[in-house]
Amino acid sequence: MTLLANFLSKRLSIMIILLAIGTYFSPVYWDVAPWVPSLLLGMVIYFSGLSINIDSIQKVKLKKTELLFITLLKWTFTVVLSFILALLFASHHPELAAGLLLAGTVPSATAATVYTFIAGGNAPLVVAASLIDVAISPIMTPIAMMGLSTQEVTISFLSLLQSFLLIVFLPLVFGIISQKLVPRFVSYSRTITKIGSSVALLLVVHIIVGSGKLAISEELLILPFVIAATFIQVTLPMFIAYFVCKKMKMQEEDCRAALFQVSLCNSALAAILAYQFIGELGVMAPILNMVFNLSIGAFIANTFAKKFEKSLLEKAV
Repeated sequence: MTLLANFLSKRLSIMIILLAIGTYFSPVYWDVAPWVPSLLLGMVIYFSGLSINIDSIQKVKLKKTELLFITLLKWTFTVVLSFILALLFASHHPELAAGLLLAGTVPSATAATVYTFIAGGNAPLVVAASLIDVAISPIMTPIAMMGLSTQEVTISFLSLLQSFLLIVFLPLVFGIISQKLVPRFVSYSRTITKIGSSVALLLVVHIIVGSGKLAISEELLILPFVIAATFIQVTLPMFIAYFVCKKMKMQEEDCRAALFQVSLCNSALAAILAYQFIGELGVMAPILNMVFNLSIGAFIANTFAKKFEKSLLEKAV
């Protein structure tokens, strides 16, 4: 089980790319009811809540300033950048623009915590910031999306809020409650979370690409622009967050936490919400964002990990 979990998590980004391409060119795909992708992601978030180390968050009490700053940076810089990119790269394609904005206005991804841990960053700080994200996003995301509402794309505040509560908030709360009621679940949850998250994300990508490939095929000419926009959407917040935190003389582990927390959004959630409320074209940006945040995030995390291991060896010598 552990070997399978590690195999899936390490190769998830390339598997997503291959599956998306394979689904696009395949004559058949798994056609399911619209609520199935939401259920799959809800299960992932439930297991994430089950595996959260609540006790470790207590360490963040002395990091209130860092926590506030990282949260503020995510919900200002990343959101504003996403809005600008949507206008610059997809202003004539309302569904694409809405999907691009949505990809930058959802809560942080589970990968942010994983990559922060690998990079030797302050993982509890990311966990605490992620919980704040879950509380903020049901209000902030619909407000941001309303800024791009047009005749072609109409976003319902209440419907989007309801989806956030059902897909994100309630599963996370139930996961946290479960680990308190049945502590022995926690020992099994990490491996299950890795396998379940990977399989669920792959299924979500397959279902959404399959249902939207006809619409996507009609707009292939704009695909390079969406690729460029999502690449900037992922990488620029990384560098800005790390650079600003270093300038503010935060500890290195907090700067690394900020890098991942500010930049890595839950693009699987964005893809599902785009599928429900925007249309098939709206899923292009979230899926590309998912590919970039998983692959680039893994590369940077492993780069930091090598430096972290090297510094430990130097101290030991």
